[in-house]
This record gives sequence, structure tokens and C-alpha cells, in this order.
Amino acid sequence: MSHAIQQGYPTRRNSGRVNPYSIAGVLIVCIYAVVYIYFRDMLPEKWSVDSAKILEIINYGGAGDYDNSFAITAMLFGIIGNNNLDVFTCVVSALFLFFATHDIRRAGDFFSRLLLIAPCIMLNMFAPSKETVVLIITMFITLSAIYFRTSKFMTFGAFLLLYAVYGIFVRQYYLLIVAVFFLVYFLWRRPLKYHIAAAILVVAAIMAAPSSILQTLQSPRDTSNAYAEQIGSDNRTAFTNIASPASGAGFLVNYGYAATVLITPVLYFQTPSDFFMQLMIGAMLLILYRARKRARRGFDRFEFRFFASLFIAHILVQLIFEPDLGSFTRHLTSVMLYLVAIKVSGNKPISR
Repeated sequence: MSHAIQQGYPTRRNSGRVNPYSIAGVLIVCIYAVVYIYFRDMLPEKWSVDSAKILEIINYGGAGDYDNSFAITAMLFGIIGNNNLDVFTCVVSALFLFFATHDIRRAGDFFSRLLLIAPCIMLNMFAPSKETVVLIITMFITLSAIYFRTSKFMTFGAFLLLYAVYGIFVRQYYLLIVAVFFLVYFLWRRPLKYHIAAAILVVAAIMAAPSSILQTLQSPRDTSNAYAEQIGSDNRTAFTNIASPASGAGFLVNYGYAATVLITPVLYFQTPSDFFMQLMIGAMLLILYRARKRARRGFDRFEFRFFASLFIAHILVQLIFEPDLGSFTRHLTSVMLYLVAIKVSGNKPISR
């Protein structure tokens, strides 16, 4: 019996045949490129609202009208050049899709990835935006760990460097994601008592935190929705805080409420797109659950622990301030390559 079978790793079958899922992945990339080049002007404007702000800064200035993250992103894209920006966005997104559809071996895996890919394409890939930069960051971290098989030290180093730089200059909440990541990483295989103790400590820290910090963390939800209403935007999945975020108790109530809205959207919204989003969220949670289940059975791997902890950290932090289901989906699917990394790493024995 081979070492791979003894360790519980799936073996590659029919290696001499063409993998139909690989062909399907290439077709997805090609269809995306065709739509981007020839039909993207026909797509809904709401898919590129953030991009419009960035392009306005590049072409006309006026960065003071938006938060600093738009100005920094516009500066980065300005280096590439306005004439080259469309090509750059298309190439980055096509590469992302190529790796997102890599190493698929089963129909279930293929369709679960489609659930993750479809909203990511719609919300992140048809216009240059802040998520374009996030796609690059996730590709760099994932490729270094899974495809180039760098050491744990190098993987952690790349993650910390990229998230620190992006957090300092573009989105400060990425620094909070780093902190939450280390907590989740520590708790990955710990007994239940450690999880309970960590939850008690987090709640105590929130209750003791200055009101100004809590307000800064959670008020963007209300601010964003107030601005959207002011400019006449009709966002049916938008929701506001139900308590004042200035107190620890109010912060926790708002966090719990946001979790129910964003994790179980069908309880609040019942359109076909909401059911699709629920399937997508279910697929994400199932991938994380299976990784955790394999770890408890003794098949733990660094890749499972690292990428699952990082994705969970994104979820936990985004629940603090996300103002609507679309924004939550856009930000979360931009890091979906971490879930793909969990799947791919489970298909091959990687020695660390």
C-alpha cells in the first residue's frame, strides 16, 4: 500500500486522460475574458460603484471627497496608467480564475467552486477596484504556500508583510484581521474549554473597551448606509445597527444581529439571489467544517490550519461593520482563493 493511501490522501485516477474539470476551468476563464472585453459596458453599474470613485480620482482628482483607501488605490493604479488599467484588471482576474479552478477532481468540488466564483466575478472582476489589489495579495500568499511550497516561515512572512502594508496604507481593518487570525490559529485544535475561555476574554475586552474605539469599529455600517440613502441608492439588503455601538453591550448586540443577517440571509431576504448567496455561504462553511473535521481526525496540515484560520478571521472581522449583503459578499469572495487552497492541499501530500 502506498504512502499516500496510508496517510489518507486521495490518489489521482485516470492520469492519462484529460480532466474535464480542467477544460471547464479554462472555458470559464475564456468566457470571462470575452465578456470583459466586449460586453462589460452592458453590465449593471452597481457592480462597479467603487471603481467609478477610483477612476474619478485618477482622472479628475478630488481624493478629499472619499476615504483614504480610495486615494491610495487610485495612486497605485495611476502608476500602471489609465490606458493600461483595463488590461491589467482583466489579466489579474483571469489568473485568479485560473488558480480558483485548478486541481478539480470531482463534480461536487467543481460546483462548490462555481458557487464561490460566480459572485466574485460579478462583484470584483469587471472593473479596477480595491478588490483587484486583494486578489493579487491572495494569489501571492496562496501560490507561495500551495504551488511553490515555501516554508511555513516564508508563508507567514508573506502574509504578515502584505496584510501589514495593506492595512497601514489602505484598509486599517486588515490589521485587526491579522490579530484575529492568530487567535483562531491558536484555537484551531484546542479543546472546547480554550474556545470558551477565549470567548469570555473577547467579550470582557469589548465590554471594557473605550466607547470611541467601539464607535470607530462599528459605526461605518450606519455611516455607509446613511450616505447611500443620501445619494438615492436603493439597497434592499442594507441594514443598520439596532443599538448604539458606543457601549460594549450595544456592540455585542449589533454583532450578533449582523451575524444572523449576513450568515443566514434567507431569514431576512427571500429573492433568488439571496438563496444563491445562502448556498455560497453554506459552501464556504462546509469547506471550513471539513478542514476542521480532518484536523480532529489526525489529518491536520499546516495549509488547512493556516488558510482556514485566515478565512475565518476575515468573516469574524467583517461582521463588525459590513453594511449589506452585497458588500459582505464582495469582500469575502475576494479572498475565496484561501478556500481553494484548503481543497488543493487536501489533494496532495505536502511535507513541511
